[in-house]
Amino acid sequence: MKPLFTLMIFVVAMANTAHADSFTTIRDGKEYMCTSTEPRNPGNAVDCVDTAYRGPFSKEESMRICSGATSKAPAECATAAYRGPFSKEESISLCVRATSATGPVDCATTAYRGPFSKEESLQLCSRGGTLANAECAIKAYRGPYSKEEALRLCKAEPALLIRSFKLMESSPEVQSKIQLFKAKVLGLFDR
Repeated sequence: MKPLFTLMIFVVAMANTAHADSFTTIRDGKEYMCTSTEPRNPGNAVDCVDTAYRGPFSKEESMRICSGATSKAPAECATAAYRGPFSKEESISLCVRATSATGPVDCATTAYRGPFSKEESLQLCSRGGTLANAECAIKAYRGPYSKEEALRLCKAEPALLIRSFKLMESSPEVQSKIQLFKAKVLGLFDR
């Protein structure tokens, strides 16, 4: 009976460990890191606060940055954002709940260098944005979408929109339909 009980405990422990581990997947030729969204170690918030407080942030600001943190990523993100074009407040709002030290900063910096204002870039990239969000929004805005539509679409699901652009670019049938649609729309304005 004891070996069976020990085996059951081992299986449960392995299942919990597997759930907490991260893994990578390749999609559309790009590698993505998948991690659990559940806190693995509540002590990581303390490490995060310590990291932010050793940097340019006050204790209160550090605690805001790291509220609910599961790693040092929010502190590292905010510090990197503050070294760039963003103020302390902008850096904090960009990086709260960040799961990557560089993702939101890369996203916001790219969007800001592109066609988007600082406020629009922060809106697009806050709370876990990645470079894919910025690339998606820039491409959407160059295409048939307004700034507001590009920001809304690419904050929610950048990979889906990028895939649809690739399909449009590679399909002669879709391209001809888009040209017809554009001609009709432009014809409405010529009247």
